[in-house]
Amino acid sequence: MATTRDRDEFGRLVGAEAKARNFESAARRAFLGDGPAHNGSIRTRWFARYVPVVDFIHVLGYVWQAARATGGSEGEQWERYARWVRVCWQGRVSEVLVELDHEQGRIGEPPEDAEATDPRVVLSRARGYSNDNADRMKYPEYRKAGLPVTRSWVESLIKEINYRINGSEKFWNQHGAESGRAVRAAALCDDERLAEHLAARPGYPFQRRIKAA
Repeated sequence: MATTRDRDEFGRLVGAEAKARNFESAARRAFLGDGPAHNGSIRTRWFARYVPVVDFIHVLGYVWQAARATGGSEGEQWERYARWVRVCWQGRVSEVLVELDHEQGRIGEPPEDAEATDPRVVLSRARGYSNDNADRMKYPEYRKAGLPVTRSWVESLIKEINYRINGSEKFWNQHGAESGRAVRAAALCDDERLAEHLAARPGYPFQRRIKAA
């Protein structure tokens, strides 16, 4: 699914698609996302009975930023990062949060006028992300249940949509952008919906129309 509309409309589209595919009948259901609050609102509205999971790849990114922000040599930063990632993978994010709080106290809270690249800001952002999503980082439980823990393949599909839609040589009005995204998403879908649409639409030039009796 792809749209230029807001997250509420996107949530409605995805919810309708999941219902059409009868996902509710699945024995195991997961709502996998990258952590922002608006994803939580979509889950609450349309996927409340799904297990919420934060993409572990995004966790890696925030942990790496936090490890870098706390300073030290490159070797020390890497050791810190590897240890924190291992602990998160083991479902013990609360232990990492304790260390992040300690490090924030050591380097200080970011002032209001601090740049986004200020280590204090970077660390504060990583702390907030980890704290807000701690309940969706129970990776041992997810692995045991056979649930996915990353949406990397979806990220690659997003790039496939962007290759067709975005670019300095591409110009769209609102209607064209919305239609283009829908067609591109259908082309990448595995259920032949685009082929079926093209075969059935009025005026399709490559198929003889059957005259009504």
